[in-house]
Amino acid sequence: FVRCIQLELDSDSVKAAYTALGPFNRDELAVALIQLIQFVGFLIRTDVINNPDITSPADLQGVNDSTIACGAALLLFFVPSVKRPGEPLLTWEQAQQHLPWGVLVLMGGGAALARGFEDSQLTKYIGQKLATTVSMGRFGLTFFLVTIVCLLTEVTSNTATANIILPILASVAAETLTHPLALLLPATVACSFAFMLPAATPPNSVVFATRRLSMRDFLKAGIILNLLVSVFGSVLIYLMVSAVYGVDDPFPEWACQKKGCRWVSVPGSINGVQVSSQACALTGVVGVCRLVDGTMWNFTAP
Repeated sequence: FVRCIQLELDSDSVKAAYTALGPFNRDELAVALIQLIQFVGFLIRTDVINNPDITSPADLQGVNDSTIACGAALLLFFVPSVKRPGEPLLTWEQAQQHLPWGVLVLMGGGAALARGFEDSQLTKYIGQKLATTVSMGRFGLTFFLVTIVCLLTEVTSNTATANIILPILASVAAETLTHPLALLLPATVACSFAFMLPAATPPNSVVFATRRLSMRDFLKAGIILNLLVSVFGSVLIYLMVSAVYGVDDPFPEWACQKKGCRWVSVPGSINGVQVSSQACALTGVVGVCRLVDGTMWNFTAP
């Protein structure tokens, strides 16, 4: 028994449902082949379709996963049906009736919101304003990030939340010269703590679209899970990222991107670790950067 749904899964019910499907027909075979073409397209897109050495003289570098998915969907409107002569495999009336448009708008809106944050440079601005939160200590910072992302991912999809929050935290890490994984890992994990609202994650949206569960059902179960993961998830993430990824170490060289950082040969002690070189954040003044202890350094001087 599943809440609001009663399923009989005895062998007779399964056999009756299988018999009701009827024999495997040509329309089902065509749909399966189109789906197979779509999967193959996803697998070979980067190495084959987007490779100019293979597709030249055609320029297919603009083809992405969305192009392939939409192409497969369009094929369903053009391949003729044997079961319904004179009609395609999928008619527009059927698409209007059965496609959950509300779910598509919900998910697409979250993705558009994330892209708007990025293109308007809002993520960078918020990152600079949040730089002071690093001073609260790593455990407090982990708990803060997990809780905030938990709440944010309830109103946008988990993918959109990651698209919004990760660039912000990357800006915070670069601004404060904090190990980026200390910020990015808790936020990335917390993006999956989407339990409370339909917009939080595609499975929630799909279930809500069936109209078998109300918003109240989502809230009653989800709020408890959100509270639990905010507390216990923060503790577990705090312990694991330190033990596995060494986030208490100084800002790593691989994270020092040229557009906002320079790696300079300045010895010193960072978080109790002696280093012979370290990251230096650009300040906007030509040739001048800022070390993690606040010292200004002229990296152009011989």
